[in-house]
Amino acid sequence: MKNKFLRLCSVQILSAIVAATLCVSCVSPSQKVAEKKNTNELVEFLSKYKDVNVDAKNDVQKDEIFQNREDSLVLLQDSLGVFSNIEGKIQNIHVNDFQDAKVLEFNVVIEPEQYFKITLECAHIVHKDSIASDSLYNRIKNLSEFATVYVDGAVGITDKIKPANSGWSFDKDTQFSYPEYKFNVIALSERPLPAISNELRHAIVLWRKGFEAILKDGKGKETDEKINTFKKASQNLSPSDDAYMGRYVHACSGDLYRE
Repeated sequence: MKNKFLRLCSVQILSAIVAATLCVSCVSPSQKVAEKKNTNELVEFLSKYKDVNVDAKNDVQKDEIFQNREDSLVLLQDSLGVFSNIEGKIQNIHVNDFQDAKVLEFNVVIEPEQYFKITLECAHIVHKDSIASDSLYNRIKNLSEFATVYVDGAVGITDKIKPANSGWSFDKDTQFSYPEYKFNVIALSERPLPAISNELRHAIVLWRKGFEAILKDGKGKETDEKINTFKKASQNLSPSDDAYMGRYVHACSGDLYRE
């Protein structure tokens, strides 16, 4: 548990480094509130694999199907940048102290149908001196268990660019109908969240390319080129998009500590 908090709280320092490396800027347009949707790209994607393992002839085929799902999920996330307006129930809200930070942990559970449940395991780190001004922390502390929420975010990934699965026991059979993932929350609300502008989504997609290059290979010429491409795209972001981009960078920095 201590090592877990050490990794999480170290993100505060690292997120500042990543933000400086993959810096953001600003300019104008406003966001419109998105219409409520009954489905979401993440939910639709995972639902396609819900029963596919049933037809597998043996565990080798099941393993290949599972790996295909995981690889395809990374590709989908890379193309979208962020999964937006996922509707679910917030559960297991709790907080832990570690040194000068608080680690707020909670799950967002989506149940599109009977015998199919997606669990997003989330963690948000906030310095104790910043609690009063941290909007996500203060919003969640006032929520009741099982309240309906809408979240924007990204599935956590490891340094091997694989999705970060969660759950105490990892049974691939169970993971088809009850997938569980570490999830980096960027925004959360009890109402549908504002739609993400095309400019912001494009900047996020470019940022992910640079970030994944750092995760996989560290700094280098190719990584620098991807970062510079992102910087150019981010120069025309509106102030609100720029602020969102900063929260995205901070949240996803936790992936640098996933194994």
